[in-house]
Amino acid sequence: MRKLNKPGGCMVFLLIPILLLAAIVLFSQWRAHTPAILGADGQPLPGSIASLEKVKLGGVDQWLIVRGHDVNKPVLLFLSGGPGASEAARVLRFNRELEKHFVVVIWEQRGCGKSYPSINPKSNLTIAQYAADVIELSEMLRRRFDEQKVYLVGHSWGTIIGVLAAQQRPDLFHAYVGTAQMVDVQETDQLIYDMVLDHSRRSGDTGFVKTLETQGAPPYFGKSPIQPYARLFGREYQLFEVPNIKDETYRREGDAIQLMLKQPEYGWLDRVYYLLGLMNTFNAVYPQLQEMDLRTNATRLDLPVYIVLGRHDMNNPSQIPADYFDLLEAPEKKLVFFENSGHGMIWEEASLFHSLLVDTVLPETYQ
Repeated sequence: MRKLNKPGGCMVFLLIPILLLAAIVLFSQWRAHTPAILGADGQPLPGSIASLEKVKLGGVDQWLIVRGHDVNKPVLLFLSGGPGASEAARVLRFNRELEKHFVVVIWEQRGCGKSYPSINPKSNLTIAQYAADVIELSEMLRRRFDEQKVYLVGHSWGTIIGVLAAQQRPDLFHAYVGTAQMVDVQETDQLIYDMVLDHSRRSGDTGFVKTLETQGAPPYFGKSPIQPYARLFGREYQLFEVPNIKDETYRREGDAIQLMLKQPEYGWLDRVYYLLGLMNTFNAVYPQLQEMDLRTNATRLDLPVYIVLGRHDMNNPSQIPADYFDLLEAPEKKLVFFENSGHGMIWEEASLFHSLLVDTVLPETYQ
């Protein structure tokens, strides 16, 4: 007669792979790092900085990636798009040239990427709190690096909190650079909806026409607004952004998820956090943006302002940010179009972006 397996033996059999998986995850978290900047001799470059750091902002732990060839160079704080996303991997892949001219600080915002655990309490996931985090971090950076001011560069959602921080504390910043400058999210999303719906009708895509008509025009609220927005934005990207990507390197290597999976700054738990942020933080923050219009709320900024737009950006059609630029009062302001790129212009035309910052913004504003 066959003997029955003992329950304890089954438990051990299940426990071993669980413990092994946990060990792999913990080891990957422990090994997470940003690589040293090396000199010609293959050794860490004297005077350089390459650090992955946890700091306290707004009472919660958040992470920074800090990189520069010379710790005495001006400080550049980068604000990722989103909300709920980290664009650190793209900056690290396509904007390394900036590390020669700045101390580049990539902030993992609360509820995003490595900082995902700071999503709690969700009551603090407000636009005002994100702007307050920017200000607190900027104060921290100028003290640490003995700089009177820092450079503030935002992309997409990052431009909203960037403008608000610059509006409240212009004394902290040499200049504000808004790339893919967002202005009125609700009006922008309505334009995208109309554009995608019109294309779907003209191309005979009756299935997606029905999808759009069923979910209706934005804004979307409810328990998981990410779902209808993802359908709309995903189709917009497929129809209008992808065909206009001119840079083959970006086309081949620019996928945010694939880059995130490879970046050494992330362990496997961070990669899970990244995906959770795309859903949960977006759901908490994006609905708050529906009543905001910088053409009403932020028509004066008391510092030099540079607005950078991609000519083929259909995720943020240029007529709205261009209108904002015309209304904006600032001591100095410049509107720059990148002619061969879309929403990701700072990576699609990276060399042009680097030239703008190094050859124009720095000489005009650094004192």
